[in-house]
Amino acid sequence: MEIKRLSREDYTFVYSKVPRLCVDMIVRNEKGEILLIERTIDPGKGMWHFPGGTVLRGESLLQAMRRILKEETNLDIIESSIIGVMDFYEEDNPYFHTVSNVFEVKTEKGKLSGSFQGENLKYFNRLPEKIIPEQKEFIASYNLI
Repeated sequence: MEIKRLSREDYTFVYSKVPRLCVDMIVRNEKGEILLIERTIDPGKGMWHFPGGTVLRGESLLQAMRRILKEETNLDIIESSIIGVMDFYEEDNPYFHTVSNVFEVKTEKGKLSGSFQGENLKYFNRLPEKIIPEQKEFIASYNLI
């Protein structure tokens, strides 16, 4: 099966009707700090967030994690384990219901680089002030920092 992205129009239409399945990843450095990306696009422009995104039709969760992490950080996954699930409910967001499986991933050492979605990547040992609220709550509930 060919795996392809929806057009922006189809994406907005579909996810305004049904929940969007996503993966988010906790990536740590050797100090135990968590990697976050500062978004340069909406939704969440200017906010820090986990690497993550939409699972495409025909893609396994692991395939989606590998694709997304490579696109957003230039890192490769060598191991993953599920931590939990986050739900996002944002009435003003056209795809307001997102269900995200959150994984802790180990990566091969590599040169970090961002994408059009977020060029600024940084490891944190304390949460930044401007972080996606649901992710802040998830970090606190699982004592990740």
